[in-house]
Amino acid sequence: MIVVTRNMKVTKDLTDKVLDDISHPSAVTKAEGFIRRDVLVNRDSDDFDIIKVFIYWENKESLTKWHGSKEHQQGHIERHKQQKESGKEPVNRKALNLSIEEYDVVYTLLAE
Repeated sequence: MIVVTRNMKVTKDLTDKVLDDISHPSAVTKAEGFIRRDVLVNRDSDDFDIIKVFIYWENKESLTKWHGSKEHQQGHIERHKQQKESGKEPVNRKALNLSIEEYDVVYTLLAE
């Protein structure tokens, strides 16, 4: 299994906008090998929030196939179009302090 993390340190005024942007339904749910996406937020700081997105894939091949797919590209285009039509300005990616990391899952502990 592969887990992709997107890590963002955002100003308080952007948090809800970013969460709205990344918590919408997506065509990724129909992609071969997609398992799930978790969105986490830490609001402990007075100055900024930390948002983490964990995206779980069965394998690297599925992830690579999705990133190169028309559905993936079209999803981004459609999302920006929807935002503009509803009067929302897309979030400037530079304001996200975004880093992306990729991990192989080597061990999982489940509840009994």
